[in-house]
Amino acid sequence: MSILVFAGTSEGRKLAEFLSAGGLAADIYVATEYGELSLPVLPAVTVHRGRLTTEQMEACMAPGVLVIDATHPYADVVTANIRQACSARGAEYIRLLRPQVASGQPVVTVPDAQAAAAYLNTVTGAALLTTGSKELKAFTTVHRFAERLYPRVLPTAEVLQKCAELGFSGRSIIAMQGPFSHELNVALLRQTRAKYLVAKDSGAAGGFAEKLSAAKETGATVLLIARPTKEEGLTLEEVEALLRARFPMARLAAASRFPLFISLVGRRVLVAGAGRIAARRILVLQRFGADITVVSPECAVEIDCGTIRYFGRSYEKSDLSGAFLVIAATNDRLVNARIAQDCREAGILCSVADSASESTFFFPAVCTAGKLTAGVVSDGSDHSATARAAAQIRAILQEGTDAGD
Repeated sequence: MSILVFAGTSEGRKLAEFLSAGGLAADIYVATEYGELSLPVLPAVTVHRGRLTTEQMEACMAPGVLVIDATHPYADVVTANIRQACSARGAEYIRLLRPQVASGQPVVTVPDAQAAAAYLNTVTGAALLTTGSKELKAFTTVHRFAERLYPRVLPTAEVLQKCAELGFSGRSIIAMQGPFSHELNVALLRQTRAKYLVAKDSGAAGGFAEKLSAAKETGATVLLIARPTKEEGLTLEEVEALLRARFPMARLAAASRFPLFISLVGRRVLVAGAGRIAARRILVLQRFGADITVVSPECAVEIDCGTIRYFGRSYEKSDLSGAFLVIAATNDRLVNARIAQDCREAGILCSVADSASESTFFFPAVCTAGKLTAGVVSDGSDHSATARAAAQIRAILQEGTDAGD
């Protein structure tokens, strides 16, 4: 039986990684270049890009295929087409569905973007739109929309051109890629002085909980566009359990990493990103004498930029010149994926903070005491287990050092 996945969500990416790690061949279909770039290069997985008609979907489905629909909860037209194609071909269909997030606070629920725009015409004040660019045209019916509305969209040329064509000015467009933390949502609501936050229940993976909590902290009213249909489906964990039960899974290759201990003294290490994860990595690398270059538009307060080579801009491929190791720890999934790809092509070892499968080496939890050094890694799936083991090893190393005093 062959496996076909319609992806485009973080769950689709995780499912592709799960299938590849288990040695299961699969065809992954995504609609956009953004969706393609968000998927790492994986053994046994073939990625296809392009929007498909129902007839084209049918043509992709071999006899006996298992089809997993991991598209967005609001992509109701695509889901309807996938269901129709499966019915026509007699293919088994599984819906991988994000569970809804309980709001726990009052929200104004409307059926669609048009209704959300109509509601905004009954009130005053600015609104932060976090529903993407697909239905942005509906909000141009809002009175003085170019002044009142702040759309948060993906930072692609196609999307920015669409925003401009609809009449949104550069002063109001927030071009960023998630995930968005509670703190960032709060900052954006305060910066725009938004009284309303327009959102979809995109589930925990889509950052809906962080939007709710930010609105609560700032006093903004949540204008929630309801999911288009009441669907039943399986969670990612349930789909993975089903696949384990049905198919023989190979051992995860990522579980075996050779513990190579090397000198970093004077060797150039590139760190892309300057957030909390990057800051922790930099502190460890400094202890081992690495010559560190950091590339990031902003520098976290935890990083002493006076002791490293720092460039306040986005990553460029030329930054890899002369690098011995690379740490990809930006807050942009596509940038991290591009760095990993560039490193593969250049033959440079790379640790990718948000993707174990793209990492050619794992950055360990480092344990030192006296003249002893140990490193601990997992298969990339349980960071808390790594932290617990590292704490125990540090205690053992320290006991051995104290005993020798």
